[in-house]
Amino acid sequence: MDRDDRIKIRAFVESLLAEHDDRAPFGDDDPLVNTGRLDSFAVVKLVMFLETEYGVDFSRIEFDPQRLGSVSGIAGVIAEWRSLV
Repeated sequence: MDRDDRIKIRAFVESLLAEHDDRAPFGDDDPLVNTGRLDSFAVVKLVMFLETEYGVDFSRIEFDPQRLGSVSGIAGVIAEWRSLV
């Protein structure tokens, strides 16, 4: 995962958190779904973001909301997708 992708992912996650006035810092490996910082609606938005920005097709790779629970997890989904296409 290149630096630009990670920056784009972090910016999107920050925007999702800001929708709930959550501007607390987070690390790339911090669990955001398990801690409730990102809810199921945010996960849906993440899926749409990945489909739109990166062309990820969740019918071809495993969909597990927990994989979208951190910046590193999201980066892993993108890396897996890129390895298939």
